[in-house]
Amino acid sequence: MKLTTFALIAMLAAPLVASADDSKGSTTTTDKSKTTTKTTDTNSNVPTNKSGTDKKTAGKIGATDLQVMAQMHHVNQMEIDMGKVAQTKGATQAVKDYGKMLVTDHQSADKDMLAFAKKNGATIPMYKPTDEADQKDEKDNKEMAAHMKTLKGADFDKEFLSMMVQGHEKVLAKMDSQMGSIQNDELKTMLQNVKPTIQKHADQARDLQKSNPQAMK
Repeated sequence: MKLTTFALIAMLAAPLVASADDSKGSTTTTDKSKTTTKTTDTNSNVPTNKSGTDKKTAGKIGATDLQVMAQMHHVNQMEIDMGKVAQTKGATQAVKDYGKMLVTDHQSADKDMLAFAKKNGATIPMYKPTDEADQKDEKDNKEMAAHMKTLKGADFDKEFLSMMVQGHEKVLAKMDSQMGSIQNDELKTMLQNVKPTIQKHADQARDLQKSNPQAMK
């Protein structure tokens, strides 16, 4: 009788044990599923982060390009200043008109440069000559600009037109030498588009010299 009772208990207990084992197995499977899902989510974030980093890097302006931008901004500011001086000190209407053209053209070029910098999240640094030749040119330009403000009449026209021919030719030569080192294609295109304007300024100053004998002496 006792054996029959024990057998009955064992039979009833077996399903409970199996149920507990099945439940334990289900829990393990669920945990693995959670682990797998978490890993998948983590990996899916990697391409997004990498993509964001690449995009940010692509929008940056390199140090060489910033130096070019600084120099062109500096040139624009100097030409605007000298154009204004010519409008007040020029002896002839032709020189006054030339000065007005300088202000208009270089203000437009500088506006485009500043807009380009803003679009790319860059700040144009203060121009600093990078070699002895640039340092000498900068020193000479500042001295000549200060000297021009002391002149008037025919003397002003003569010195001013000579300065415009030489100055714009130097800017053109500098732009040509920098083209190969510029990394940003949009900046390169911008400089290529402004070159004809710089050449026009040099040519017109030279023409004014020829049409005004006093300016050639």
